[in-house]
Formats: sequence, structure tokens, C-alpha cells
Amino acid sequence: MPEGPEVRRYALQLQDALEGEPLVALSARTKDAKAYLLAHGDELIGRRIESIRSHGKHLYGTLEGEVGFHSHLMMWGRWFVYGANENPEVDRRERARIVSPRSCAVLFSAPIFEIFEGNPYEQVENLRTLGPDILPYDGEFDSNEFERRLKLPENLEREIGAVLLDQRICAGIGNYFRADVLWTCQINPWTHVAELSRGEIACLNANIPLLARRSLEQPGVTVSPEQRERLLHDEALHYNVDRPEWAARHAVFRRTNLPCLRCGGKIKQKFQTVYKTPDGDEENDKARLIYFCPNCQHVDLSEVPTARVTRRKKPKISPVA
Repeated sequence: MPEGPEVRRYALQLQDALEGEPLVALSARTKDAKAYLLAHGDELIGRRIESIRSHGKHLYGTLEGEVGFHSHLMMWGRWFVYGANENPEVDRRERARIVSPRSCAVLFSAPIFEIFEGNPYEQVENLRTLGPDILPYDGEFDSNEFERRLKLPENLEREIGAVLLDQRICAGIGNYFRADVLWTCQINPWTHVAELSRGEIACLNANIPLLARRSLEQPGVTVSPEQRERLLHDEALHYNVDRPEWAARHAVFRRTNLPCLRCGGKIKQKFQTVYKTPDGDEENDKARLIYFCPNCQHVDLSEVPTARVTRRKKPKISPVA
């Protein structure tokens, strides 16, 4: 699933291509959006595309007249931007298309694309509940709000590895990000929130925005420049010798049984139970693999709870009218 940094890159691409431009065409193949456009689509043509933003794993745009669109990519969705003269053919994967005089943005394979009227944070259900963005537009991660949500009574007995996937607490963290930020802070993923020390929470507050910015600037890279150099030039530290630049992005994510960059011990993986939450993110609906260093993160493998594993299924695309 694209995580916060990946969705922000899509938002920036769409922003560069469409923001400030008049809308030439808007089409959608998801049922509700298509129905809205059949009734009101002509009214939108010519309106200026005012802004395109992301918040966590959600992307939304607004037009003149308090109308906008919202997408969530889930596992397989992608946005692509084309020049105005390219006009790609429609295929079965297309979910939406936004056209301006100089660009065309096409959404593929995403299960969620909807049209809303009014303030997106009032009208889009999943935006209303999101926690602070790991990539805030004003540059300041809201650590106070993150800590407040983290310490709500209903979260105190939850495991931190599961809580970090809850978009209501912090928006934009997915599986690669939570694994590497917990490793960075040397936190056991199965530690209950109530048992986190002040130092561990402070470390999360400092490193969540740091790793998010790093992953935005260098696609998917969570390791420091020094760690990345080690990964790039030491074949013993990664599996993919044909594409070391791809394998040299993470400290623990998908590095099972390879040496820890900190202590040299073997990285391990286990399933961790995460609980479904009403935040529009399917990652909270099943057990998820968590990668960690047992030594650095103080994990006794014999005491790790057994998670119930369900087979991942490709999500259903919103119905096409």
C-alpha cells in the first residue's frame, strides 16, 4: 500500500500539473462519483482547480464553488500524469480522469474515488477522523496531538506496533514506516502504549517526521545516508544484488535474517494482530508482518503472541455504474 510519502508525491505531481488550471473534463467510473457527474458534471467545466493536497494516505482536491474530489489508493491504486496531447486510452483499470488545458491525470485501480461538496474535512468521513499528518504542510509535526491521541484510554492496552497503523492516531504510517521507526527508536513492537517510556515517545515524536521527510525526498528510503551507503556497497546486507538501490532503502523492513545495521544480529519477522478501525485503511483489518531486531528492540521471540493470520485478498473496486 502506498504510504504517506508516496501519496504526497502523487499530490505534488497533480498539484504541479493541475492546480490553478480550469477544468476541461472530469470523469469517474466509481458508482457514486459517476452518478454525481451525470447530474452536475457540466456545471464543473471551466471552474478553476484551486488546490490538491494529501493527508496521510488520502488525496483530495478542491475546485471553485466548494466542490472537490477524494481518493484513497488502498493497495493497488496509482495516479499518473500525462501531457494534454497524450490523451491515454481508457482501460478497465481506470477509475477517474481529470483534464486541464495542459495536463491529464488518471487514477488507476483505486477502490475509492468520490466527489464531495463543501469542506473536505466535514464532508469526507475518513478525513474527519485522521490524526496528525506525518508530512504536515506547515512543516511542524503536531507531536502534542499525536501523544494525546496515543494516550487515549482505549489505546493504552494496545501494542504500539498495531497502534502506529491506526490512521486516527497518526496519518500516513504503513507497514514499512512503522517497522523502521520502531527499529530507529529501539522499541519492542509488542509493548503496550501504557508501558512506553517518556524517552520512547519523545523518540517517536522526533523520528516520525524525520523519516517521513526522508522517504518523501528519496522514494521509500527510511535509512540515514550513512546506512544507505553501507547497504548499497555490502552485498551481505541485502538480498537483491541485481537492484541494490531498491534493497538499500530500509533498516528492517523486508530484511528478514539479514544483519541488523546497529548490532549485527539477525532481523526477524512475525505476524502482529492489528484491529479494524473506521479510518478507511484496510491495513487495520488483519494480522500484518512486522520486521524487527530482537536484540536492539528487546523482543523475546518465545513470548511474542501468536497472531491470527487471514489471507490477503485484493479489495473490490467500487462498483461501476
